[in-house]
Amino acid sequence: MAIFRYPGWRWPDLPGAREDFEKARRQMDRLLSVFSGGGETVASSGVFPPVIVSEDEDKIYVEAEISGIKAEDLDISVVGRTLTISGERKPEEAQNVNYHRRERKWGSFRKALTLPEDVNTEAVLAECKDGLLKLVLPKPEHVKPRKITIQGQ
Repeated sequence: MAIFRYPGWRWPDLPGAREDFEKARRQMDRLLSVFSGGGETVASSGVFPPVIVSEDEDKIYVEAEISGIKAEDLDISVVGRTLTISGERKPEEAQNVNYHRRERKWGSFRKALTLPEDVNTEAVLAECKDGLLKLVLPKPEHVKPRKITIQGQ
């Protein structure tokens, strides 16, 4: 990777130029955080929680990282092929503490995923352990592969 340098370039000698640049950068970061789910919410749809979706012949598996969120603060639903995971991460309130930095976000979140196949909603299993939500979504009989025998001579 090449690094391009401009001969003779340096920060302008204008009073406060570097500070103005840093102030503009911080304002741009705040503006972009609005579009990426920043602020007082955990994240927007599509960002949080991060998920892995896989399948075999009989089931679809979904794993979602939900550290810091209790099972009772989650809502999971399946309508058609759409799986929705929503919930709320509540802030931990400590008495007599001055925070110097708070990067963990809290608030409500909602993520909707389109599943690769229909699922049997009556037999969905959900487990929440060590900050990982695991869902097992069985496929109904009509979407499972079937062996077809050939009739004839």
